[in-house]
Amino acid sequence: MNFRTKKLCASARTTAFILAAVVMSGCVTDGVESTTGRPLPPAPRDVAPASESSSINAISVLKSQQPMDTTGNGFPNLLGVGVYLFARPYPIPRFADGTLVFSLFPPGEFDQLNPSAGEPVVSWTFGPDMMAGAQVENLIGPGYQLSLDIGAVGLSSLEVDSADMVVQFIPAQEGDGIVYSSVQRVPFRLY
Repeated sequence: MNFRTKKLCASARTTAFILAAVVMSGCVTDGVESTTGRPLPPAPRDVAPASESSSINAISVLKSQQPMDTTGNGFPNLLGVGVYLFARPYPIPRFADGTLVFSLFPPGEFDQLNPSAGEPVVSWTFGPDMMAGAQVENLIGPGYQLSLDIGAVGLSSLEVDSADMVVQFIPAQEGDGIVYSSVQRVPFRLY
């Protein structure tokens, strides 16, 4: 190959590269899809919060995986909980006037069909003033951040290695309290 042929090949490569760049820059997509090939979900929309007159008919409770030993006696005594009150069908929780009652039952002894049948091992009651002081706004929405301390109710240990936690909301106005429908197991042993 002579010098002139090399120059023509280089010129042809440059022209092909420029032509490919022009063609690729002119690409248009017909729709936006996620990496899985499915269309993206619709844009979020604002949802009106529940009115203050809507009664609370659902509770969501989040808890720490296990209590912490804050006293150093080898017994986990402090459990953090988050409570969210809902007035369905509204999807956003809201604050409400009332009382929260947390009860720990021996494992398997709480009867969801007859909540008043069993006797709890220990209970905590948070009245309207305490609930007002525990209000938080986070990613989930308005709720309550509370700590259940065994020492605050006069105990230093429990007779069980684990317990079933049940939460009840008693509204300030007349009406039935809502018993949290799911029983959550709380382990009381250090790992």
